[in-house]
Amino acid sequence: MFLQVSIRRLQVFVAVVDRQGFGAAAESLDIAQSSVSAHIRAIEERLATPMFERHPGRPPQLTEAGKTLYDYAVTSLASANTVATALRQRHQPLHFAAQRFVATSLLAKPLEAFAGQFPQVELIAHTGTFEEVRDLFQRGDVDLAFLLSKDEVPGLATALLGRYRLAFVAPKGHPLANQTQIAPEVLAKHPFISAYKNSYFGRTLGQMMTDAGVPELTIRSQAQDMGMVREMVLAGLGISLSLRRSVAQDLEQGRLVELDVALPPMHLQLRCAVNQRAMRAEIEALVERLRQAEGQNPMTTAKNLR
Repeated sequence: MFLQVSIRRLQVFVAVVDRQGFGAAAESLDIAQSSVSAHIRAIEERLATPMFERHPGRPPQLTEAGKTLYDYAVTSLASANTVATALRQRHQPLHFAAQRFVATSLLAKPLEAFAGQFPQVELIAHTGTFEEVRDLFQRGDVDLAFLLSKDEVPGLATALLGRYRLAFVAPKGHPLANQTQIAPEVLAKHPFISAYKNSYFGRTLGQMMTDAGVPELTIRSQAQDMGMVREMVLAGLGISLSLRRSVAQDLEQGRLVELDVALPPMHLQLRCAVNQRAMRAEIEALVERLRQAEGQNPMTTAKNLR
């Protein structure tokens, strides 16, 4: 019979007994006294017997049934707390995949905060190119994926987490370094370093430049990811169109220069895909922390993840 009483009502009941009053119990639980009374009334109706003897001006006294329920409640709440603690400590892997720049430059702080909030969750990170991350997610090998795209990711339902400006960057001492409002035609006369031209990322950047009116480029070298592109630019092999955030430290320290090109700003979006079958509070919390770090509207993110 007692098993028909909810854990919450048992908590309220024990608080009334331990605090010797409905008002004191309400204060300790931070709820209204009327709510405490409603919980106790529901218990008494469920068990068809009073739990307290009530006398004006005196603390409520337990009936014999109340004493039995109190012993049961204390034992049940202790067991519930033990189970809850065990569940919190249970080993829970969370697999995610991200493009290398995203993993190293955008996820570090949110992941640190997440680990502090969910120490029982083992984060298993997979990094790779856009295609590798997308394929891992589509095969179901990861619970969520973080990808950079111009807008919606083809074939995936994703939520927008942030936008990042692209910049034309060159090694210090480049002939265009001190020029202003560089025309696209002038820019195109100089060698470029690009992501693989036939990769999604390379095609995306190439199409964005074409749409902006940049003539066909002279590609001196290609690289699999933006980290290698950065190294090639630092080595003086050419110009690149890169996420400004990925080379911000190089620009601040003068190793690279941002070219003043007469083109409208271009941006890439950080987007997140979540495996709905794996959706749980920890995943929502991780996405929320990243969203907060990137300043994206929470309603938009939540809507797109469903």
